[in-house]
Amino acid sequence: MSAPTPNPRSGQPRPASVTRLLQSDAFARSRRTAARMESDPAALGDLIALVRLRKLDTDPHLGAVADLVHRATEWLLASGPDSTVPDRMSTTLAARRRMAVAALCYLVDVGDVIPDHRTDGTLDDLVVLQSVLSRAVEVDAPPEDVV
Repeated sequence: MSAPTPNPRSGQPRPASVTRLLQSDAFARSRRTAARMESDPAALGDLIALVRLRKLDTDPHLGAVADLVHRATEWLLASGPDSTVPDRMSTTLAARRRMAVAALCYLVDVGDVIPDHRTDGTLDDLVVLQSVLSRAVEVDAPPEDVV
């Protein structure tokens, strides 16, 4: 059995289930998609439209993070490539944007770790969204990668 991965934010051990989700093939696929979307405002707009179609408030699991997802989508739109960001912040901002976009890509991926058509299919989405977005949209959070 391997040692738990420390949570980069708190230094405390991250539960193994969260670590497995963040190291899954499905989340890796979301991260690759996010990297491609980084400089494509149209693709980001399409992703945000898909997220808004999910009706998070009516989902028994995702309702808990609906406000966080809303804040993340608004933040992504406001911090887009056309916004004015000081050069010293661009690396930090880009890392946070990629994290947030990867989490939203995971949300709309119906074939993620627990397929969304199952009764419990949004539980993994909830864990990824909470773990990633809570750090990504923090203004004072240090730049970090999720895994």
